[in-house]
Amino acid sequence: MDRESILKALYEAVVEGDAERARSAATESLEAGIPPMVAIDAGLTAGIREVGDRFGKCEMFLPEMMMAAEAMAEAIAVLEPHLELAQTKKKGRVLVGTAKGDIHDLGKNIVIALLKVSGYEVIDLGRDVPPPVFIDKAVENKAQVIGISGLLTTTLPMMGEVIEMMKEEGVRQHFKVIIGGGPTSQAYADKIGADGYGETAQHAVDLCDRLLGITQAAG
Repeated sequence: MDRESILKALYEAVVEGDAERARSAATESLEAGIPPMVAIDAGLTAGIREVGDRFGKCEMFLPEMMMAAEAMAEAIAVLEPHLELAQTKKKGRVLVGTAKGDIHDLGKNIVIALLKVSGYEVIDLGRDVPPPVFIDKAVENKAQVIGISGLLTTTLPMMGEVIEMMKEEGVRQHFKVIIGGGPTSQAYADKIGADGYGETAQHAVDLCDRLLGITQAAG
């Protein structure tokens, strides 16, 4: 297949939740000389964005979304060994988790994969993380950035609670806080006092670079 056909196959494999096809298309992309990041951005990420849109419109439901997540994970597992790290010295340490009340970790996992590829050390807190855990683990691991992900609107207050608790404990100034996920926005980030909002996984990486003053490393 040609480049566009392979990227379309990656996109469709995610949308259809076809893990076997996703693995096959990822392998074909490598054989065709398509840069892994292009395959991720133009194929997989485009597909998962479509899944998110359909989920938000109730055109897709949780089981289908989980299948899409599995398909994307399978493809990334094929591509990740071929991604070149941005640099051997880590840019910084980022702690990431999905907010309390949300078991969806698709977006979080994509962000983590791109952060690692971009040269960051990542501490993954997993799903359904209570506000105090974000703070305790950030302090314990000496993280520089805390990333909070959420797909459900009901988790939005939890993001704000993390920041309020940081203020109460006198540690807010020690960490940059970024948010991301379907219901989030720059306006909401501003409202709760977060340092930024990542619309996509790549935006989240770029945001970490900017907040830590290392945007020059992105090139």
